[in-house]
Amino acid sequence: MIISASRIAISGALLALCAASIPASAQVITEQDRPNARPLDGDEIRPPAQRTDPVPQNTVPSKSVLPSIIAVLAHPDDEITIAPILARAARDGADVKLVFATSGNAGPAVSGMEPGDELANLREEEARCSAFALGLPEPTFWKLDDGKLSAKPRGSDSPSRQALAKTTELLTQNRPTVVMTWGPDGGYGHGDHRMISAVVTQSVQSMDNARPDLLYAAIPSGSRPNLPEFEAWATTAPDLVTDRLAYEIRDLEAARAAINCYSSQFSEDAREALPGLLHSQVWRGAVHFRLAFATPR
Repeated sequence: MIISASRIAISGALLALCAASIPASAQVITEQDRPNARPLDGDEIRPPAQRTDPVPQNTVPSKSVLPSIIAVLAHPDDEITIAPILARAARDGADVKLVFATSGNAGPAVSGMEPGDELANLREEEARCSAFALGLPEPTFWKLDDGKLSAKPRGSDSPSRQALAKTTELLTQNRPTVVMTWGPDGGYGHGDHRMISAVVTQSVQSMDNARPDLLYAAIPSGSRPNLPEFEAWATTAPDLVTDRLAYEIRDLEAARAAINCYSSQFSEDAREALPGLLHSQVWRGAVHFRLAFATPR
């Protein structure tokens, strides 16, 4: 993990998880490939408030210091954007939970199905397949209405208020050290993505000083594929990218298996091409995030 100079640092547990040395066979990106990036050496990224010793090298942290991570997303398949690091964290023993606000009942994509419960059931099965491929437990489904998370947000029982209540309950009960979600851009402007980012942000900002680190998934400027399908995707200025969390080839293969679960959403050709495209042009050996809030001093 690489941390900007202005940041106190993500929890020491996640830092230890992702800063352990990566074998050459993992084919992660080199420092020359990382503009504005600091070295992966443990001495360079020790969080002063939590650690005074270098991050241990060539070791996996004990379970007592492993982070707990919750990814809160809008739809089954949203996890693809961060899949390799979910697989990496789970493989190293972290507690990783995946939560979907909707079950995708309005998004037939390439399935040819009609919107409705049958489609939602299929997409939930695909999400379970994806989670298991990444080494995660069964996801949680809130079953809010797909495509309507932003509807009448001020209403007393609006989807967004329901999502906020569920998010607050989730974080209060589990007290994770890290929460991952969409950034305010919603990836490519999707209303459900934007709203789930907003309610997760609102929930985290209201917590006390034990609040988790909130990480927004990010595509650094210059790494968005030059393809029509990606034209609407938002990018983040590199100097605002606070975390570059490295993965290994086996984590990429887990992501490939997860993507392959979503036959309702992607054609066979797309499922075959997407992992390599994301690996070579977007991730480049590390999943990128922007820290939502500075850690209190």
